[in-house]
Amino acid sequence: MDIYNKKRQQTLLILILSIFAAIFCLISFVNHYQFRTYALDLGMFNQAVFAISRCKEPIFSLGLEGVETHFLATHFSLITYLFAPFVYVFGSYTLLIIQIASIILGGLASYKYAKVKFKEPSYVPTIILIQFFCMWGIYSALSFDFHNNVIGAMLLLWFVYFLELRRLILASLFLLLAVVSQENIALWSIFVLLGLVIKDWKTKRTYFFKFEYPALLAVVVYTLTVLVVIMPLLQHSANNLQFGRYAHLGNSFSEIIFKIIENPKYIFSLFFEDVTSQGITFGIKSELHFMVLVSGGFALFYRPAYLIMLTPIYAQKLLTNDFVLWGINLQYSIEFVPIITLCLIDFLESIKSKKLTYCIAVGTALSTLFFTYRTIETRRSIWYDKINTAFYDLIHYKTDLDIGEINTALTLIPTAATVSTSPAIASHLAYCNKLYHFPIIKDAGYIVLLKANSTYPLSAEEFSKKEKELKSNASFQILYDKNDLLILKLK
Repeated sequence: MDIYNKKRQQTLLILILSIFAAIFCLISFVNHYQFRTYALDLGMFNQAVFAISRCKEPIFSLGLEGVETHFLATHFSLITYLFAPFVYVFGSYTLLIIQIASIILGGLASYKYAKVKFKEPSYVPTIILIQFFCMWGIYSALSFDFHNNVIGAMLLLWFVYFLELRRLILASLFLLLAVVSQENIALWSIFVLLGLVIKDWKTKRTYFFKFEYPALLAVVVYTLTVLVVIMPLLQHSANNLQFGRYAHLGNSFSEIIFKIIENPKYIFSLFFEDVTSQGITFGIKSELHFMVLVSGGFALFYRPAYLIMLTPIYAQKLLTNDFVLWGINLQYSIEFVPIITLCLIDFLESIKSKKLTYCIAVGTALSTLFFTYRTIETRRSIWYDKINTAFYDLIHYKTDLDIGEINTALTLIPTAATVSTSPAIASHLAYCNKLYHFPIIKDAGYIVLLKANSTYPLSAEEFSKKEKELKSNASFQILYDKNDLLILKLK
């Protein structure tokens, strides 16, 4: 490829990365600035990373039951410790910046993987990059706080890229970082490795004893140790409490596995049917399947090894009794993004006709863009509000809150305080000594309530009743009460 064409592709790459970085910042930063990020989950992650930055044990105290436990008991996310130094520079925006950076770098990994498959000159990698950044899973995740499974999903892309080049030291590093990002990513990594082994069996099986088999064994041992031993110990429970969402299948990891083996017909039905028999949830699962197909998932039929990689993701989402996980909302779809993209690249590489390759690549990118836009506007998944996602709509930027006044008022809360707060405030007060999720009060010296955006887990009526009770409570002094913000101090 001539130098001029190479420079043009590099300029185009930088332009695409910059445009989507700006879009992602407009989604994530605007939500946080306007108090549309919450105790669960940005608040709990900020609480942990601020504690770690001060060399304190990260304690999770924002649970709805008010129980205090080690942060790693909620999600075994060792990678969070690496983020702590950045708090001194970026404050409560730290994790949002890291999340956006990881997605941009994940897109770069998909581009570089495609460059390996499509030799110069080719614009297929550029089309793939656009398709990657247009996938619904990214927008759903960014519209709702911060999650380490986003980081893990992007790290696995780099792992696959370096493994493809057989640069095993770098592949090992990125696999390690992905595995320690979160316990479910560690479990997913097992299936990613299995899928890669099956996919490359004919051409690379002689190399597997050097890396794939030892890596697979190591990840299996780590995952079982975390899920079956460490997390239950931290939770002071006989079984991992994360399995509560799958109680209809069993009360422990082993019981769930046996149920899957014993009754495959029932398990198969759960991938499509509603086990809760609630009419309001009709169509949520089918919406997910549709979005997978139109975003490039049709390639899974041609490269079924990638379906193996998605097995635990489908199981995690669709076998649960919690319909919040079923559809395309929140962070629960991000793992589809790298796998669909990798599968699409491999599928396109197999097509002999250059014209057909470009037609399918462009068609998939346009389809992904169109249906992502449609699902930002409206979707079957319950509790969706486009105000958090629609970066192109003025509604995303409008707020009735006086942000400056609220931020000034929050400076009344000292660092050493123990605070009970409503969900939209928690991520902004993570620097405090301890936080409770209102209406949990316990030993809180301050109560900070924002009446707008969310009163979860209370209804608006219950919240208003609690607020009146606290105002009339002689034990508390009102420090601030305007602009939808109430700050009370224990006398």
